Order: sequence, then structure tokens, then C-alpha cells
Amino acid sequence: MSLSPRLWLGIFLMLPLVLSAQKKGRVFNQMEMTPLAAVPALPDAFPQVVGTQIIGPAYKFTKDDAILEAAKGISQMGSRVLKINVQVPAQLTEYMTMPFTHYIIWYRSNGAWVSGFTPEMKRREYNAMYAFTKDLLTRYDATGKTFFIGHWEGDWYLLPDQDVKKDVTPEAAAAMIEWLNVRQQAVDDARAEVPYSKCRVFTYTEVNRVRDAMKDGKKRLVNTVLPKVNVDFVSYSAYDSQLLSAEEVRATLDYINGQIPPKPGLPAKRVFIGECGLAWAYCGGDGAVHEKKNREILGKFLSWRPAFVLFWQYYNNEVKDGQQVGFWLIDNKNKKTPLYDTMAELFAAQEQLGRDLKARSRRLPALEEVAAFSENWLTARGGAAK
Repeated sequence: MSLSPRLWLGIFLMLPLVLSAQKKGRVFNQMEMTPLAAVPALPDAFPQVVGTQIIGPAYKFTKDDAILEAAKGISQMGSRVLKINVQVPAQLTEYMTMPFTHYIIWYRSNGAWVSGFTPEMKRREYNAMYAFTKDLLTRYDATGKTFFIGHWEGDWYLLPDQDVKKDVTPEAAAAMIEWLNVRQQAVDDARAEVPYSKCRVFTYTEVNRVRDAMKDGKKRLVNTVLPKVNVDFVSYSAYDSQLLSAEEVRATLDYINGQIPPKPGLPAKRVFIGECGLAWAYCGGDGAVHEKKNREILGKFLSWRPAFVLFWQYYNNEVKDGQQVGFWLIDNKNKKTPLYDTMAELFAAQEQLGRDLKARSRRLPALEEVAAFSENWLTARGGAAK
């Protein structure tokens, strides 16, 4: 009996995979994966879908590094997902002992290539990505953790002045295509050459100006670069659609997903929400409004059933005219917002779902089940947008 694409995605996120051997010397060869038994080191691991992140925080409250401090807080609220910016691979060591199952990582996230991807830049990019992937697969295989290696909003690399009236130039698009394909080749080669069975490493590129292309025909990453690259997944920094209707949100995600070249062994839906959320200031500094609007945003994205919906973020990172903008779950006075409480309670409800299903059916929930449960839970919390 064949499995549906959604069920495949649930299996993909819940179970470890083995990638088939790839022929050396073949450029951008395809990846195939075979499901294995559940990872013994993570007996209660299942796809959590909803999560948050910590990048460039504007404050902290302990002697710990600000990112480490926030990561501890994210774990304590019950999250299995962590998104951070990694400058050097060794930086990850302290985070590996935490009970996260999925790590979304910005690595070598910069636009240095936009004016031309020189042979020396290619060599350095390939070597760095290959070494990082090999280290993850070798050192952390027994943990059964999954890593997604990508970058910040790619459309802003292609439009460095952030002038949305402009089109991406053919030269910038060509450079980005080459950059992403070199990164992918390095990861493919490392996955083919390292013997492993539990840990998984994937790549992603991040789009952030999708509606410009979809509705206005502007040349953006999604329609000039994405169809020509071999990345595993696509992250969507979704501020340009998050306030639209749920129907329009799903149409936007379908549009992105339709630009991705097919890749054997990966699920049909390969887009996840890398960033979304309204700031405290946008909500008039009202915690109830902030919670309600962001709960509705999460629900709309969950209705498409992506692998992740990540709220931006745990501590605020933007300060304008000396004032905190308020992209936060914990404010600069170390006070939890109502949205923090909602997300923490959702994580607890997901854990109970996992316990109940395991007791009843001797299995853990798949992504489709967790996403549907989470959407319904958020709707029941107060009503998500239709």
C-alpha cells in the first residue's frame, strides 16, 4: 500500500533515515532515504511543528551567553525545536546536551557571493559545509537529532538595499544559484561518505519576498533562483503573507512549494515557516492582543501542515529610538508574555497527546497528527482566523 505525501512527511520527521550511497563525482546527485526503527536515544521524540528561535537578542539576565541563556529558556518552556545562528561549528557543543530534537541553523549566512562567486569562495564554502556536515553526522549520530542548515532572508541578499520596487538582477540570481548548489553538493558528499543511521542533516534556502513574485511578477528568489537549485527544503520568512486570510496563506505556500524541483526521498511539502509573528509594539503593547493575533497567525500556517512554524522570537532583537520593538515571548524586564503561556501550554498538551497515543496504540504521533492537533488546540483557545 502506498503512503500519502503527508504521512511520508510525518515518518520523515519522526523516524531516522538512511541515505542511499551516491556516486562520487556526479554533480548534485539525488538523495534517497529509507525509514528505520525509532531512535532508542530519543524514545519520546515526535515532530512538534510549532517552535521559536533566538538570534541577536537585545538583552539577557544571567552570566550565560545570551543565546545559551535563551536556549535554556526555550527548552524549559517545553520546546523540542531550536533555531540559532552558528558562527563556528564548535559553538553547537553546549546545545547538544539539551533535549532538542530539531535544530534549524543559520550557517555562513552572508551575501559575500552576490557580486560574484569566485573559485576561492567556492572552495571555502564547499570545505566549510562539508566539514560541518561530516562533524554533525559523525559526532551526533547516536543522538538521533536532525539538523537543517540554511541562511537568513535570501531576498535581502539579492536586494541589498531592500528596495522592493527593483527586480533581482540576473547576475545576482546566478551567483546565488551557484552558492546554494555548492553548499548542497558539500552536504550531499558528506552524507554519502559518512556511515551513519540516526542523525540527519538537510539544507534549506530562505525566501522572504514571495507575494511580490506571486502577485506582481517581480523577480525574486522564489521564481529566479529556487527552480534552479537542489536544496532539500525551503524556509519562508512569512511576514508578507501572515496577515492575509488562511486561504491566501495556503495559496502562497503552494506557490513556493511549486517552484521547488522534485527530489526523490523527500516529502511533497518541503516548505516550512522560518519566521512569523507580530511585535508587541504593533499590537499596541497589549498582551491579550499580541497573544490573540499571533495565535491566529500560527493557526493559519499550521493549516497547511508544514514541518515547522517558528515564531520570531524568544527575546526581542530590534530596538528603535531606544525602545524595544517587542519581537518576544519574554520581555526586557524578564516577564513572560501571554503568548509565552499559550505556547508552553500547547507544548504540554502535545506531550500529553504523545503519551496517550503511545499508551493506546504503542506509537507516537506523526507530523500530520501533531499539526492538526495543534491547529485545533489553538482554535479552541480563542478562535483562529478562518
